[in-house]
Amino acid sequence: MNTLFLISPIASFLFMLLFIPVMRKASIAVGLVDKPNFRKVHEESIPLLGGVSIFLATTIALSLTLPFSKEIFIYKNTFIAIAILLLMGVIDDRYDLRASLKLGIQIILAHFVYSQGIMIESLHGILGIYQLEGWLQYLMTIVVVAGVVNAFNLMDGIDGLAAGLAILGFTVFAVLAFITNQPMLALVFITYIGALIAFLRFNLSSDLKIFMGDAGSLIIGFIMAVSGIQLIQNAQDTVYIFQVSLGVIAILLVPVFDALRVFRRRIKSGKSPFSADRTHLHHLMLTIGLRHKMASLGIVFMVVAILTLGYIVLQIRGITFAIVSMLILFYIISSLLQFNNKINLWKARILEMESANA
Repeated sequence: MNTLFLISPIASFLFMLLFIPVMRKASIAVGLVDKPNFRKVHEESIPLLGGVSIFLATTIALSLTLPFSKEIFIYKNTFIAIAILLLMGVIDDRYDLRASLKLGIQIILAHFVYSQGIMIESLHGILGIYQLEGWLQYLMTIVVVAGVVNAFNLMDGIDGLAAGLAILGFTVFAVLAFITNQPMLALVFITYIGALIAFLRFNLSSDLKIFMGDAGSLIIGFIMAVSGIQLIQNAQDTVYIFQVSLGVIAILLVPVFDALRVFRRRIKSGKSPFSADRTHLHHLMLTIGLRHKMASLGIVFMVVAILTLGYIVLQIRGITFAIVSMLILFYIISSLLQFNNKINLWKARILEMESANA
């Protein structure tokens, strides 16, 4: 098993190097490209089948390296759900599906996950809440899975961000899987890391650029949501339950609360929460003068800072205070970025008024 932790990520990395050039040509041939518009930060059409490459590379690598046992078939529904979500993402990239239809499909897939026993059973003392009622377990599982999938999809807005957050998330999840004796999950995480590192090589390229598209961001968000729940479930009878719970929450906190912040702002302005704009965290990072790579790196470091703060407070005051402290840090950073954005808008309006008067 130990050698597989080296072979599998290398295999997925190499498969990505083979698949992406082919997928770039296929994307252009069938018109699966991301065209620039008022809310996009790129100025030319970019191929969108990076997510399909990630799925193929990791699936083949895991098929070659996962130990063959009955345990694998326990997760067949999860794999089927990922494949359906991938197909939906490709269709959405091509034809722009309605938000309500996509949400409905995500809820159905979250139900599939729940049906195989992957569920939020307890809050493990967060806010003093422990075991949940059956109906609340179901509701929270559906909301969390569908919510994280959408939140991660919305974070995929600038070069390197979605892949960078996923690499960090899967790295933390792999560590948590190792310390709680979940080697199969750890192998899956490490395999995805290998594929995502290869993806970054193209995503950050100037002449061979490819996006993961909705297909990629949706399946990665789904895997992170589902595997995060699994990590917590499998650690609930161990001494690491608080560390695992906090690690999962910290990784998912920024995408989820950034989405909630944006939705709240849109609703407050009388718009649909699913309407497009340039108010996400990555857009705000660009307004302070950072280029794509540095903005993505800045958000990744933001997650690291939130994670570090959470673990420090966990040792001092417990998990509830740790989560509250992480939320406060996120609120402070996002508020400062929003304030900077408002100043930039005021400056632009003043310049317009001065030009008009001149």
